[in-house]
Amino acid sequence: MRYLIYAFSVLILSNCTHLKEKNNSDNNQPPPKLLKPEVRKIWIPAVIKNGGTEWEEGHYLYRIEKDTTWSR
Repeated sequence: MRYLIYAFSVLILSNCTHLKEKNNSDNNQPPPKLLKPEVRKIWIPAVIKNGGTEWEEGHYLYRIEKDTTWSR
C-alpha cells in the first residue's frame, strides 16, 4: 500500500512539472513594457488674492496629458 502511495505522488508531481514546462515553452515572447506618461509642465505666476490679503507664490503645475500604457 505504501508503494502505491509513493507511485501515485511521483506521478502527480511529474505531471505538474510537465505542464509548467509546456506553459513556459508556449510563451516565448517577452512581457510588454510600460510606456512613460506624457506630462505637461505649466508655470503658474504669482497671484495676489482677496483684495491684497493673500499672496500665492508662483509655481509649476504638472498635468498628465496621456496616462501610462503598455507597449504592444
